[in-house]
Formats: sequence, C-alpha cells, structure tokens
Amino acid sequence: MIHYGIVPILALVSSLPSQAVTSQRATAQEPASLEAVCAKFRRHDQDLDGVPELLSLKVLAKKGASGSLVLILVEDRLDKPPFANALRPRIRRMVDDLAAEGRRAAAVRVALGVDGRHRDGRFVLALREFLRSVRAMCARNDAELEGCVLLGHFPDAFLVRTCNWRKKENVTIKTRDGEKHEFRDTPYVRRVPEDIAHRADIVLADLDGAWEHVYVEKPSRFPRTVAAFDEAIPEHGGICVALEEGAIEFRDAFHVSDGKLEVLELADGGHDVRLFDRSADHECSGTDRALPNIIAHPDIHVSRIDARGVAEGARKDIEDAHGKKLLSSSGRPQILKFANKAAVPDWRSLWAHDPLFERRLLAEYLDRNHEYRTGEAEVSWRPASLACGLGSGFGDVARASKQWDDFEKRDADVYGKPELVRVAEWFAYPAVLRTLRAHSDPWGSVFGKPAVRKLDDAVKTPWSFTQRGDTLVPSLEVACRNGKLDWFLLRTLYENDLVAKSPSIYVHTGCHGISPPGAAKVAFDDPGYGRRQGAESILFFGNALALIGRAKVFYDAPRGFCEALGEGKTVGAAWARYFELESQAESWSRVGGDIGRKRSYFWSVLGDFTLRLRRDAKSER
Repeated sequence: MIHYGIVPILALVSSLPSQAVTSQRATAQEPASLEAVCAKFRRHDQDLDGVPELLSLKVLAKKGASGSLVLILVEDRLDKPPFANALRPRIRRMVDDLAAEGRRAAAVRVALGVDGRHRDGRFVLALREFLRSVRAMCARNDAELEGCVLLGHFPDAFLVRTCNWRKKENVTIKTRDGEKHEFRDTPYVRRVPEDIAHRADIVLADLDGAWEHVYVEKPSRFPRTVAAFDEAIPEHGGICVALEEGAIEFRDAFHVSDGKLEVLELADGGHDVRLFDRSADHECSGTDRALPNIIAHPDIHVSRIDARGVAEGARKDIEDAHGKKLLSSSGRPQILKFANKAAVPDWRSLWAHDPLFERRLLAEYLDRNHEYRTGEAEVSWRPASLACGLGSGFGDVARASKQWDDFEKRDADVYGKPELVRVAEWFAYPAVLRTLRAHSDPWGSVFGKPAVRKLDDAVKTPWSFTQRGDTLVPSLEVACRNGKLDWFLLRTLYENDLVAKSPSIYVHTGCHGISPPGAAKVAFDDPGYGRRQGAESILFFGNALALIGRAKVFYDAPRGFCEALGEGKTVGAAWARYFELESQAESWSRVGGDIGRKRSYFWSVLGDFTLRLRRDAKSER
C-alpha cells in the first residue's frame, strides 16, 4: 500500500510554468493607471466560485511624479464614521510625506467580500493579484512598486509546513496495533505537518511565487508519519523498524510541503519508507529556485497598522450595587462594590472593542509617524535591550550605528530575570532602536514575578481590575502576578504617560510575538481574532513606529536587520535582508537544517515599512 496524501498533488501543480501563476483575470493589455487597475478588480472573484473577494477599490489620494510607488491600502471601515473625519486628512498627509521623500504614493480604499466563511488566505491571494496588476502598471510607466502598508484590519496568511526531518534522539512510536515502542538515541524520520506562521506576509510580498498552488481552503487532513530505523537513515529511505501514521487537520492554510514520503507495505508486515527530498519548494518562483538555499523572496515590502484587536474600552453596561461604572467621571478605573461575591464579573470580561479608542490609536500613530518622518519628533539616538531568560540583544541592535560601539549601556541593557517594575522603567527609557527578548505567546512576554503592590504603586492607576471578595479593585494583581507583559500592563503605561516620548523601532524575538490570537481557529473577521495581541499592544501603547517579529515558536533572529538599518535602508528593506542572507547559505546546516531553512517566513513587520533610522537636530543622547 502506498500513501500519498495531498503532497504529490502540490508537487504536480508546482511544476506548472511561471506564466500559470498570473491572475486568472489577467489580460494581454494591463491597465495604464492606478484608477484603471482599481476598476479592473471591482468585484474580483479570485477562485471563480461566484463570490467576489474584492468588492471595490477606490483611490483616495495620490501624489508624486517619480520614484517607486508605495500603496497605503485602507480598510473601507476606516473611511466611514466614526473614523473618516479624523483619519482621512492624516492618510492624505502620509501620502504627501511619502511623495516629499521622492516617491510616488497613493492611498486606496479596499472593501473585502466578507461572507462569514473561513477563507482568509483567499482574500490574501486576491489582494496579491491586485498588487501584481499594480506592479505591471508601474512597469508600463517606468516605475517600481516598492510595497504596501495595510492600514486597518486585513486577513493574514497562515502557513503550515511539512518536511522530511531526520533526527537522532529518544523517540516513542505508537504503531497501528496501539503498542508504544520506546527507542533510545535512534535515527528516525519525522514528517509531521505543523503550523509554522500564524501571520506570514511573505505570501503577499512574493508576487512571483506560486502560493496560489499551495493554498488549502477547506478543512483537510494532512498525513503525518514517524519512522524509526536501526541504523543511519539511507538517503532515499529504506525499511524501518517501527512506523507511526496519522493525520492532522488544517484549513485556510498555505501548505509549504518540502520533500515527499511514501510508505510501501511489505509481505512480512514491515514497511519500506521512501524519501523524495527533491520534491520541494513548490511555493517558490523559478528565480528563487536558482538560489543555494531555495526559499521565497519578497518582491515588495509589506507591513500592517491594525489597532482593532487592542482598542478595548471599559464596558459601559457594567455597574456595581450603587450604580458606579468601571471608570470614574474623569475616565479612570475606580473601586466597585457588588451585592455579593458571586455578582462580581470576571476581570477578563470587563473590556470590549471601542471604535472611538481605535480611532484615537490610529490617529496617534499617524501623527507619530509624520513627526518622526519630517524631523519634528525628538529622537533619542541610542539603542536599548530588554531580555529575560535569554541572552542580551544589546550587541545586535548596537550594530546599527558605529556611534553605539562604546555606548554606556547600564540603563539601556536589561537582562537576567527582570521583574515587571524594571520592565516598566525600561519602557520609560528613551531609545530609537529597541529589542525585546523573552519567552512569549500571542498575548505577551514573560518576565520575573513582581511584588504586585510595588508594581501597582509604580504605574500609578492600574488599567486592570482584581476581585477581592465582593469588590473590584483597580490593580494589576491577577493580570501580572505571574510576570506577564501584555495588554494590561502596556495599556496602563500608556494611559499614565509612563512610556518614553521619543518614538522607537522594535525588534521582537519572542516566540509567537506577532501571532494573532485565534488565527488557527477562527476567521480574521471574528471578534476574538487578534484580541489583545502582544506586539500590536507594543506598537500602539509603546510609542512604536515599526516592529519586526516572529509568528512561530523558534530560536532565530532576523540576521542583517539592524545592519541594514545602519546602512540607511528602510525597515522593509531590512526585513528583506534576512531572506537574502538565508538564501545564500551554502548548506542547510547553516540555516537550521531542513526544519529551519525557511525560518525567514516566520517574520513580518508591523507599523510602517517605509521608515528608516534617523537622527536630526533635535536628537539627544
């Protein structure tokens, strides 16, 4: 019996010529203007199922007659009340700022055909086809498409990867008869699909790749196989001594399937495991296939500015036995006393999405962006590193400037196991380039457990509540008692003006640092998707301009990122540098083996990719 699963199908479609990657709507004559491209993609149905992914696109503003083109794709919800009056002039100003730097720039309102189905990747593919057409339009006008900034709430690409991972260590294998077999220091192949990135903007940025051929929309079972061998695993496989098989279900995912595995059942009941490592890299373009380490590359730069998940306000429907609300008349958390202990609501349920607060956060970000870009902001020209349980990252960020070689780093370099009072002090320390290195999840990062009373005193008014009997008290006790830096502490620092006023670019190396909560289970338009996301909390509450982070549990850092910033490159170009360096690896062993050689896919950028490190007359040491 031979087991193929879905992998050979992907291998087959990946062999199609590069022309097949073009949009199903492509014509011999590409539109010659941005307005014409937008008109072409009105009610665009990417998979021709009768339900359009793109309902409409409209140019809101554009400026610049030369240079590369930067698109600001604006969620159509933000061009309506209560957002439009506050955001429209700021979006136009951002277009003007980009043009003043020598670029072409345009803001385009995008309405997606959300219909309740879980098909985020399908929307990403539709947007990608639009960007391809824009790039072709640019080429007709002797220009280049530099990239796009997604302003508002847009869908993410979710990546699943399967590869023939050869290992040698202790392993337990459960065979078909239900028996468990323990092996010590044994060579084995582990081909198990796993979600490797809950947010991967390489899909949107790689316009020449074949990502549409590896997309799986409906729930599908991906085969998993673990096979142990007596001796070293032959290059092309062989007879194994134990075999475990099964399947894992995923949906709405891009399947990066590297290698192929077939199991032949022998007459004596044994199994011959055949390995085909060259059936790989199906998402990659022909150009990328010529590289030493074959990986997809960004053809454009992409970043996201999305405050929806972190814009939560105190619920107005909650009041205590005396009619008091969560916030006082001055808008500060206050003590509430309920009829009894059972009547006290759970502390996690006290907050709900607040569109007015979302508007405020987006407006503040766009103001911060403008002031930094135009030299109006005071820039603290120095680096800072915050680490817990991991090595300091100060040396990495210091590579961005030779002036930082001999920098006095006593207050700038925090490591060991700092507790949250020290973490709060670090956020008050001004620095233009920061790195955060701690064990993380989609909601935040873990530091040393604090003395809660000391923490509450240090942050003034806590923006969280703790139940004490029949009373809710403003306190970070339940939110932060285990050392978690997340939405609650960051919101507290923001509301109490305890974050350094000079803006920063962040390098976040925590696992799942930028992963949207809920990405593996719900569609992007679900109210719980991305709720209280950790890195987005830093972007909006930590006075950030941009943040590069990872959407996977892994151990790498974006090589070359800080050095590229030091060369004057944009954040987007610095992100792309990591892909460039990884692709030039002479062997897989230099990039984490087969399991790690595509680790650059895990990284994406929040904020504005067009920004650079800058120092101006107002800078201070």
